[in-house]
Amino acid sequence: MNVVACLVMLTSAVAMAAAQGGYGGGGGGGRFIPIVKDDRTQNAYGENTFEFEAANGIVRYESGKEANGHVQEGGWRYQAPEGIPVEISFVADQGGYQPQGELLPVAPPLPYQRTQSFGGGAGGGYA
Repeated sequence: MNVVACLVMLTSAVAMAAAQGGYGGGGGGGRFIPIVKDDRTQNAYGENTFEFEAANGIVRYESGKEANGHVQEGGWRYQAPEGIPVEISFVADQGGYQPQGELLPVAPPLPYQRTQSFGGGAGGGYA
């Protein structure tokens, strides 16, 4: 590609970004939201922490460690466009990813009582 073609493409990209109100255009309306906190730590033993906060109230935090496998916990909070405060927390460990929050859907109770238990015995069958 020659120099003129590169300049034309670069000028076009800058013009499109300016027309959108800034880079990233998206739903932010082109406004800049500063990051007021961004702390991260990690050590050789697998322990880590992460804490992030933006000036618009969005917060994200995590911490993790090695404990018979890696265990990570944390969460985030923000205000939804409808004005509803949202807060989600989670644990990710040997039991899998387990989020919690008032706005998360909850499955209805089963309409029956479980009577059969499944397990792998010596024969590999079900009990």
